[in-house]
Amino acid sequence: MNGEKPDQSSNPADPIGAKQVLTEVARKLSSQALLFGLAVIVLLVATWNLNAERLPLVVAILVVFVVAMAGYLFFEQKRRQERGATAEAGILLRDTVKAISNPAGGFAIKLWTASTSGAAASRDVEIVRADKERKYLVGDSIVVRFRTTSDCYLTLLNVGTSGKLTILFPNALHPDNFVRAGDLHQIPDRGDGFEYRLGGPPGTERLKAIATLTRTQLLATDFSPDGALFETRSPTAAARDISIVKTKVEGMPPESWAETTCQFSVSDR
Repeated sequence: MNGEKPDQSSNPADPIGAKQVLTEVARKLSSQALLFGLAVIVLLVATWNLNAERLPLVVAILVVFVVAMAGYLFFEQKRRQERGATAEAGILLRDTVKAISNPAGGFAIKLWTASTSGAAASRDVEIVRADKERKYLVGDSIVVRFRTTSDCYLTLLNVGTSGKLTILFPNALHPDNFVRAGDLHQIPDRGDGFEYRLGGPPGTERLKAIATLTRTQLLATDFSPDGALFETRSPTAAARDISIVKTKVEGMPPESWAETTCQFSVSDR
């Protein structure tokens, strides 16, 4: 009665601590492959004392387990390869978008974002230092705005935190990407009937505006098949497409096109 807790390991019903060992083993068996292997071992042990009449059934069950394990390992490896390829494509996409640069452009594009959620939405003007990255939360609604100093044909791209590429402009509501100098454009525009809500995951989103003085189709767009407002492409397809865009604009006279980038961070808290 000295206040010390009794030794939990000295349990008369479990003198060797088997329960604790099994609990630890079960915790570490997170891999489905290990679970399959354990099931096979259990079956082999179970067949040790079976008579010959039941042996074919056990063998059949064992074959099913082995085939299932092989199938699981195959598809798991395939998923890992696909995830790796997608990650590599996402990195290539971001690097290529960053590499599209034209300091000698003959005109300028201004591109920025503003929040339409919460307290920030009540302010008419949101002032942020040029060297400070805007920060939003997952679920926030924002508006993307742009203005040019010359009449031009503008393509606006979004590289999301998921690594996918979305063509924001032109879009199903505004299929013509011609913009007049000095006019303010925003997505969504008043009366468009939708919100631009940040869905996550947390990370950095990048907006890239590329404009040409002559009508040039940088990316093929077709909004009619599925009725989507914007076209979205997977990281693999997007990495290929943005490389084509880079080749197109780099083959043009520097004074005939311009570009700019805007990025902001998205967090979950």
